[in-house]
Amino acid sequence: MITTDMLEALFVGNYDFEEIEKSRNVFCPFEAVGMVRQEIRHAHFLAYCFDPQRPHGFGSECLRSLMRAAAVAQRLSNGGGTQGQITPIDVHLMDFEKTQIRREWNGIDLLVIVNEEKLIAAIELKIDAREHSGQLGRYRKIVSEQWPASEGWRHIFIFLTKHGDDVSDDGGDWLALHLTAVAGELDDVVERQVGSPEARSLLASYLAMLRRHHLTDDHLEELAARLWSQHREALDFLVERRPDASDGISGMIYHEQADIAARMSEASGLDIVPDDSSARLMRFAIRSWDDLPDFLTARGWTASNRLMLIEIQRSNDRRHLRMRFVLGPGEQATRLRYYRALENARLPVSSRREITGQWTRLATVRLASDVDDQVDPEAVFEIVKRKIMEYAEKTVPAYDAVLNGLRQSVDDK
Repeated sequence: MITTDMLEALFVGNYDFEEIEKSRNVFCPFEAVGMVRQEIRHAHFLAYCFDPQRPHGFGSECLRSLMRAAAVAQRLSNGGGTQGQITPIDVHLMDFEKTQIRREWNGIDLLVIVNEEKLIAAIELKIDAREHSGQLGRYRKIVSEQWPASEGWRHIFIFLTKHGDDVSDDGGDWLALHLTAVAGELDDVVERQVGSPEARSLLASYLAMLRRHHLTDDHLEELAARLWSQHREALDFLVERRPDASDGISGMIYHEQADIAARMSEASGLDIVPDDSSARLMRFAIRSWDDLPDFLTARGWTASNRLMLIEIQRSNDRRHLRMRFVLGPGEQATRLRYYRALENARLPVSSRREITGQWTRLATVRLASDVDDQVDPEAVFEIVKRKIMEYAEKTVPAYDAVLNGLRQSVDDK
């Protein structure tokens, strides 16, 4: 039973809550001009910062940060994008001062031309939109023809998204790069006080806006986890009474997640429980997996530290509702062990048939389309629940059988 004292403990004199509130109560020029979700304006701003010829005082440091993030991601993805393979030491030694940055050249969001190094980096940026059919393959062909490898040019194709989205088979050697990685590198530019004060302040505001609206802020995540741990009853009370929390199919799933977890358990024959969730993204865990080898070693994801969870989430364009397993961030050798076991068993894994560096989406199915335009959301919700149970009945036990083999292989040793 929630009491007034419990709500007061959450809001009155609570340092953690005040710090989260303070992080949201700031003036942001990017929010003021309405660019938070306008992909084209994100690309304009980043192109300006990456361009060494612009009068911001950063020189080539922002561009070097981008390329260093890409080099690290290549290494983590087991050599993804091998045609333009670069290493962090390559990036450190490269001369970027005369680099050309082109916007929307043949439709490519950002094109980086490093003549001195005979290197071309094509960057496709996605904030909320998704990859268009054939888009990445077409861009790769255009770049390869304009700057042929036969003449010594190296190409690196970067698919830059806020979720590190998987690249379709058509994307081939495009590298999935998480905006969080680039933001982390750009933080270092700000902290080293590179660039003019005005440009540095603007870049810091941009990075803060990204974390408020698109990325994960580790410190705020820690505060939020602590608040949930100490004030769960009060927060549950507020979430359940949020005016729009039950709107739409996602809200319906969130409101009934405990019942859905119980029904998934019945369908799969496994103990499935809710994990950290919101009305936008619901997560479920298979409890018996907790004692799998190195399973509770995920970093910077959920409070449970589980390495693999089931997620139900809207697509980036918010049109579709999808369900999938997600292999979270952690030690790459451990992630590879789990991924290879599933792949070798010929189970459905990533759409790009390769493991990514942080969040790898596995066995994705679409539960519903046009979720905001449904005339009868209740009827669609019933269809969605049936599809969830089908996933629980067929895909979950198949994954469980393979992962149990990992436990057995450790026991045999």
